Amino acid sequence: MKHITTKTLNNIFRSLAFSAVLMVISKQDNAQICSSPGSVIYALSNSGNIYPVTVSTGSVAAPVNSTTLSTTNAANAIGYNTVNGIFYYFQNANSGGSQQFVSFNPSTNTYTTLASAPITGSVLKGCVSFNGTGYYCLDANGNLCFYNITANTWVLACSNFTDQYGNNVSSVFTSEASGDIAIDGLGNLWVVTSNTSTWGLYKLPAPLPTSSVSSLTVKQLVAPTTVTPTGTNFAGIAFDPAGNIYMGTNNNLYLLQNNFSLTLLAAFSTGGICGDLTSCNYPFGVLAVSFQNITAVANENKSVSVSWSVAEQTGTKGYYVERSTDGANWNQLSFVAGNAATESNAQYSFVDNNPDNGMNYYRIGELDIDGAVNYSVTKAVNVDNAAGSYLQVWPNPAKSQINIQNNNNYTNARIYSQSGALVAGTTLKSGANTINVSSLPFGAYIVNVKDANGLSYNMKFIKE
Repeated sequence: MKHITTKTLNNIFRSLAFSAVLMVISKQDNAQICSSPGSVIYALSNSGNIYPVTVSTGSVAAPVNSTTLSTTNAANAIGYNTVNGIFYYFQNANSGGSQQFVSFNPSTNTYTTLASAPITGSVLKGCVSFNGTGYYCLDANGNLCFYNITANTWVLACSNFTDQYGNNVSSVFTSEASGDIAIDGLGNLWVVTSNTSTWGLYKLPAPLPTSSVSSLTVKQLVAPTTVTPTGTNFAGIAFDPAGNIYMGTNNNLYLLQNNFSLTLLAAFSTGGICGDLTSCNYPFGVLAVSFQNITAVANENKSVSVSWSVAEQTGTKGYYVERSTDGANWNQLSFVAGNAATESNAQYSFVDNNPDNGMNYYRIGELDIDGAVNYSVTKAVNVDNAAGSYLQVWPNPAKSQINIQNNNNYTNARIYSQSGALVAGTTLKSGANTINVSSLPFGAYIVNVKDANGLSYNMKFIKE
């Protein structure tokens, strides 16, 4: 069998996802579902109503299913199929033999009762695949199931999950049984786990199983010990076209930022309507990059070293390094290709050998595979104040100590090895300062100083 690379699979997924988008456009004339995918998502109430929600305001419109299927207080796990224009969810998601899995066609306002799932745990997490061929759900007992939409058949796909650290995630799926799942345009499954006190976020990389497998490894993105806001469990998640994640409690809508912090967007104008969420969007870059450390440091030769690290870089082509002299107009200095060998904890650097005199501003632009660019925070460096003008370090080479002459109100000094390890440090006073380096092994080291405004500079010395 010919080996299919990850890149080839991603291209296939992307092509299928574009096809799905084209097909949904033809559906919009019938029911106006997905007519505003960038601003509207859909909430399923536990009573079985499907409400359009405007994400910017939390405004809740009239339900798209003007007549509910029947009386229930346990509807959940909704997903929308952009290919056939149909919603899939559990009319009764409670544990036991009374579960009822259904579809709703908004064009005809009709329901269909579908094949029963091969599980008995309450089903609070569900979504449709990006290519419209199947539906996935995760029950309160940690069972992942796949429903084949064309065949109307179910498969118990997996019940054994671990994360990249070897932790048992199956137990998290049961202890934090609330939450939701969603699939992006590359076929990755995103899982929010939650109870009333804690929540977490995981990603199951594509391709997703459509038959039974013994175990699966998920990537932990947010630890499941993270405290929920206001002591309320999350009930649903949904994407927007840009890959932002919306997360809903029963009454409030939040935005998950790229650094995995939460921002409260709004309270739903109609309270108690969010038992679950779905949307019409299958973006290729979801939380595509989370910048962790960004530094811009003037060196002794008046070059500027720019470095950055990322915690998550799913679907990233690479990074633009940009410079400005006024913080408003930017010039591209270089493009650094993304490290295809890792999706997390990646480090990058660039040296600007020709900065302008005076203040220079630097930022990093992360380029997604779909062409979107996400920018980092901006860092400022005053090249006129480069270290050689205001900082003196001697002797060099040094045997037992180095002296630092602080003539520019630097607040602290740190010494780093060539590998980047912090080996010594001190708070600086004005004038002469001394640091004992007698215990350091022979080699080259970097002295880094910072002032009260956060600007920092480097100088190198040799330890004999």
